Amino acid sequence: MKPQDTALSKIPDCGPVCQTGHIHHPPSQAGLGEQISTFFIGILDTSNWPARWHCGTWSDFHGWLYIISDLLIWAAYFLIPIFLFRLVILRKDFPFPKVVWLFGAFIVLCGTTHFVDAIIFWWPVYRLSAFIRLLTALVSMTTVYVLYRILPNVLLLRSVKELEHEINERRLVEEKLAASEFLLSEAGHVGRVGGWELDVLTKKFNWSKTAYEIYGREEDYFIGPEESISFFIKPHQEILKQTLENAYKQGIGWDLELQLITPEQSKKWVRYYAKPLFDQSGNLVKMRGVIMDIDKYKTNEVALSKSVDLMAQQNSQLKSFTHILSHNLRNHSSNISMLSDIVDETTLDNNNTEIFQKIKHVSENLNETLNDLSTVIKIRDSYLPSQKLDFKTTTEKVLSVLDTGLIQSHAIVDMDFEVDTVLFPGIYLESIIMNLVSNGIKYKKEDEDLHIELKTYLDKNQITILEYTDNGVGIDLELHGEKVFGLYKTFHNHKDANGVGLFLIKNQIESQGGKITVESKPDKGTKFKITFYEKN
Repeated sequence: MKPQDTALSKIPDCGPVCQTGHIHHPPSQAGLGEQISTFFIGILDTSNWPARWHCGTWSDFHGWLYIISDLLIWAAYFLIPIFLFRLVILRKDFPFPKVVWLFGAFIVLCGTTHFVDAIIFWWPVYRLSAFIRLLTALVSMTTVYVLYRILPNVLLLRSVKELEHEINERRLVEEKLAASEFLLSEAGHVGRVGGWELDVLTKKFNWSKTAYEIYGREEDYFIGPEESISFFIKPHQEILKQTLENAYKQGIGWDLELQLITPEQSKKWVRYYAKPLFDQSGNLVKMRGVIMDIDKYKTNEVALSKSVDLMAQQNSQLKSFTHILSHNLRNHSSNISMLSDIVDETTLDNNNTEIFQKIKHVSENLNETLNDLSTVIKIRDSYLPSQKLDFKTTTEKVLSVLDTGLIQSHAIVDMDFEVDTVLFPGIYLESIIMNLVSNGIKYKKEDEDLHIELKTYLDKNQITILEYTDNGVGIDLELHGEKVFGLYKTFHNHKDANGVGLFLIKNQIESQGGKITVESKPDKGTKFKITFYEKN
């Protein structure tokens, strides 16, 4: 109700106390500026309004309900910002702290309006109440604006569920990383491999635990560039100094086998490996690598190298001795044979003739033995180039030579060559097939026609196999197994048996990196399996 301009009038809707105790004075017509000035000058002036208790009809219950509710709201509105401000102060990483401060100010001002509403029951500072509400409105609208601006960023924040998922994933990754680090550390410890890193700019080394163990130092021992070099023997110190200079200047790594000296003054072989690391501009910034304890392996390698050299020397001496012995024996054997040839046996009596025949037979056997030994020596010493051979062509060539023996033995020869060709010296392959087939003819069963099978195939490793099988008298491997391929080893009473053929083909096969095996039982025939490790 707008007040009348002319007369003083009582407030029409006030209670009885208000009507008797307060007279309403209508304001004079004044400009806006003067009204604002009067408002702020008298912001605490209460003469124009009665206390709320005296305006209207308030019961005690109604009034105190209003007052206590306002005061509780005010208390809550003051405590909430305290917690918010404390959270922002303690948690420096809390997102959008300015918004929290705005919210705090907004809540404080809202609480203040409730507090002023409560005290107006006794102190009617309506101008102050209006001013606080104005401040609350401004801060509220500012908060609304800021919220509008940051809302897209707020929506980008991950939810609690997403954060929990990420935490679980990180925990799993950390567990796997810890397990990998443990395995790597244990592998380094067992394998005696330590890691290191050199900062090229600061010249500072960083060594792993195992690296310190290899050096024989405690983990708190300082190992810089100079110290790392001084641990090695003098000749290797110079190598390492030059290597480091080249690494700094040219940015190249290294892979060296060096000897270091432990604190106990013992020498130890290590493998020292490094790899350069460059920045985006191509400048060398770090060197990273490993140091590996190879003393056990290097010592064995050196010992093995010495043994190999010694064996090579001894083998060379043995070959020379063998050639000399063979040459000298052949000379004496040839002389004996020549002397026996010029003797006129008709001039000898019967007793001397018999003795002379025995001497002549021994001389002939000695010549044959020396010829066989010479052949074996040539096989082991000589190198024959491999050539591409056709199994069927080579076999047919050999069978044509043995044609008479095959016919007399009523032999049937089956050929099944799944693999057509092989890289092998031609003279050796002919010799192998010749010896195997001729042995089949030689040791056939008297009451059974000879049946020979020759076949080739690839085993599971794609290696060429030649398999020879016959139905002859066989070999008792339980009795003669270790002697099958021995020189002059015979297993049957046959006039042409000399024990040289299998020995020769074994040497021919092994000289080319192959191998030969046998399967046989008495009266069950024999199977030879030849493995060709082809080489060009």
